[in-house]
Amino acid sequence: MLNALKHFRFLLNPKVILPVLLTAALLVFAFSLGDVGKVAGRVTKLPLHVLWLALAAAACYLTFKAIQLRLMLNQINLAIPARPFFLAFAMGELTVTLPLGLFSQNWVLSASRRINVGRSSAATVMMLLAEIATVFLFLAVLGIPGWPDFRWIAVGALAVLAMLLSVAVLFGHKAHPHLSRLPYDWMKTGAGTGLEMLRGLRKLTTPLMLAMSVAMAAIYLGALTVAFWLVSRGMAVHHLHYLTAATIYLFSLAMVLIGAGLVSQIGTVEVLGMLAARASGIDYTDGLAMMLGFRIVWTGAVWLLCLPIVGTLWRTIPRHRHGKSGDGSEESSD
Repeated sequence: MLNALKHFRFLLNPKVILPVLLTAALLVFAFSLGDVGKVAGRVTKLPLHVLWLALAAAACYLTFKAIQLRLMLNQINLAIPARPFFLAFAMGELTVTLPLGLFSQNWVLSASRRINVGRSSAATVMMLLAEIATVFLFLAVLGIPGWPDFRWIAVGALAVLAMLLSVAVLFGHKAHPHLSRLPYDWMKTGAGTGLEMLRGLRKLTTPLMLAMSVAMAAIYLGALTVAFWLVSRGMAVHHLHYLTAATIYLFSLAMVLIGAGLVSQIGTVEVLGMLAARASGIDYTDGLAMMLGFRIVWTGAVWLLCLPIVGTLWRTIPRHRHGKSGDGSEESSD
């Protein structure tokens, strides 16, 4: 009975229930715009070859994303053995659609290798920034047919991103002497984690690493958009061109990425994608079919590829108590 009450209290936590309610509200709104009955019928008729091609695209997506993460961790002098690396990466991909789920890989690395979360987060943040830069560069070039001013918004977003990254890298370390003035220990801990992340970002902002990061992001996001296009056509949106499909999905993804995963992708991506599709001359039912069909197929493909890895490697996390962390700092981990 006590355990049931604890679980109930956890579910009533605003950090849990508010994202769930927001996701549910967005999905209800998306369903109200299109004909859900027609969309459900199309989902059941998806051709088998589309599912296999989407699975192949997901494998390509995960492969290049893992290579990108591995290169970044090596650049910040974190040589992670294969088993904990793939466990952390797969766990991150399983939870990426949840609020702040993209940082779950850093918590797994902290648990399995006692690596400072802030240090490994530098790689996660740089991957996020590379994706944002790639997406907005694409949107700045192609734009959205129904929103002609969006190109300038994309250009402005790129400029702001470059400015924020430059300021963080050039001046972030100057905040270190002020840590001792913070009144509470939790503030000092949080600020120390942030500064550790900034140190890692400084190592990742070399011209070669920036170019490689954007190139890798372009490859795996390309695989993602190809899968979206194939699934959309399989959902009977036959007149859809690839560049239109890529623009629609990357717009919805861009709006989520600039929030750094603070809100759930589920529901948010669907509504934004339907609005972008409508601006491109696609009706709401087709837009819902595209977004919902892809959500089901892509989530299934990623889980099919990542869940066995997590299930196989989860028990390899050691039960540490106290000692030196994998990055040389003193930590405790359960």
